[in-house]
Amino acid sequence: MAKFSIVMLVCADLARSRAFYRDVFGLKITSDRMPRWVEFELSPETTLGLHPKSELLAVRPGSLQLGFSVENVDAFVADCATMHVPIFQDPYDEPFGRIAVIGDPDGYPIQVASARSPA
Repeated sequence: MAKFSIVMLVCADLARSRAFYRDVFGLKITSDRMPRWVEFELSPETTLGLHPKSELLAVRPGSLQLGFSVENVDAFVADCATMHVPIFQDPYDEPFGRIAVIGDPDGYPIQVASARSPA
């Protein structure tokens, strides 16, 4: 049985994307091999890898959407706005909680969500 272990994003500017995922989401860098590769820990056995664009690898926003859970979507999106992070979709309610979509430096959409508070 296969086990999911990594998601890789192709980035136009690796240093800019490294700073974004480190500073906006607070992800821990586990391997920093600039200018060729950067890895972040998503969970003990799951990695987010950043790879620079090349002749074979192109930046293709819309081809994938990452999702992160945050404590408070509205506060998180407000913080993103102060950091000039693009807001693709303002916070809105879903049956499970609140959700919004922001953009990374290359335009990849990132869903942020928080669970509905118990009544």
